[in-house]
Amino acid sequence: MKSVSNLLIRYSASLKLTLFLFFLFGSGVVAWHFTEHERKDWLITLPLLLLAFNLMAALLTNKIFRLHGWLLLFHVALLLLLLLIGISQVTKLIGSVEVTKGTEFGLSNAQWQQGVLHSNRLDELQFKLHHFVINYAPSFGEPRRLDTQAYITWLDEQGGEKKGIVGDKVPLKIYGYKLYTTHNKGFAPTFKWIPNEGFPIEGSVHLPPWPGFELNQSNDLQIPGTPYKIWLTLKFLDPILSSTEPSIFRVPDDPLLIVRVGEKRHELQPGESIDFPTGRLEYLGLNTWMGFQIFYDWSLPWMLAVSLLALFGLAGHFRQKFAPAPWLKEEEK
Repeated sequence: MKSVSNLLIRYSASLKLTLFLFFLFGSGVVAWHFTEHERKDWLITLPLLLLAFNLMAALLTNKIFRLHGWLLLFHVALLLLLLLIGISQVTKLIGSVEVTKGTEFGLSNAQWQQGVLHSNRLDELQFKLHHFVINYAPSFGEPRRLDTQAYITWLDEQGGEKKGIVGDKVPLKIYGYKLYTTHNKGFAPTFKWIPNEGFPIEGSVHLPPWPGFELNQSNDLQIPGTPYKIWLTLKFLDPILSSTEPSIFRVPDDPLLIVRVGEKRHELQPGESIDFPTGRLEYLGLNTWMGFQIFYDWSLPWMLAVSLLALFGLAGHFRQKFAPAPWLKEEEK
């Protein structure tokens, strides 16, 4: 039995198996990009764990690692890094959400991808976006985005209300998640639906990101609880951003909202409305929305530490290998 286990360990440490596992890992990465299954992260995690086992078997069977401490340190760090990357794939979360200015974070507006072992706590996030400022400066005749400052209030893990500023590099940290602002932002026409029977409903329609989709500021609106679906687009001449002096993202001075209901075309200003058989749709005005990135990965600081350890071991190995050695003294006759 002992000879069988030794043979299994030696086979697990073979370079042929290493090459096969690298091929398996590459195939898994390619398959991951073309797979929508909720457990697709195992396509990357499983080959990484097998590579870690292959490396661990090599450390146990190859005598050279016991003779060279620095080389052993490098490979142990590499083993830990493989394990961390593999586990990270099934525990991390990456997502995004658009939040209208003056409203609270809504889970229904969020999109995310998470590992199969991630314990999702997004439903516990509570924050409100009061307003945001995006600064631009001229650069080579074009406005260039500088920084974003989103002013928010949120409930911490103890339920206390806090205020702060979130940016592209300054995240909101809560429940292990990090929320950053992104370059995505845009305009959000706000409406009130007043049914003939029932209570009024207010909401906003997020138009495509601006200025990335400057020439296509259009979207659809399905009025809640009705069969009515309308198409709307925003037109304005105000350039908003300056190519010669500092400027900020803001609502244009001359917005015109064009709405199509079937074959009928309406041009709306704030306070104007459209009548339907079962109610009235009132245009309240033009608001803005901000895009946030949601990120969770507990392993990143550990990966950094292990990577530095690997570099330290590799540097020590090469220093020892290429260090100048004194000539042997000629034996005395």
